Amino acid sequence: MDEKLKQAAIDMGKSDNDKSTRQSRATKRCPECFTELPLDTKICFSCNQKIGKLGKYGLAKKPFGWLSYVICILSWLGFCLYIWWAFIR
Repeated sequence: MDEKLKQAAIDMGKSDNDKSTRQSRATKRCPECFTELPLDTKICFSCNQKIGKLGKYGLAKKPFGWLSYVICILSWLGFCLYIWWAFIR
């Protein structure tokens, strides 16, 4: 009898998971403060962070910060040019 109850509980758990994966989400969560936001929101109301599209687990994706990478590369390039100008030429 216990085995039948365990199997029924397992079957019920599977059916609940199937239903939840089929349902579409109406909201997404901010990756910084976990506030519930509408799907079309670009900036979080609570923490004012930019947010991207809906991720796999309901969290919004963080947008990629291209500006910081460009500044870093330009800074290294300037540093290397300075080293060349000051010590090598």
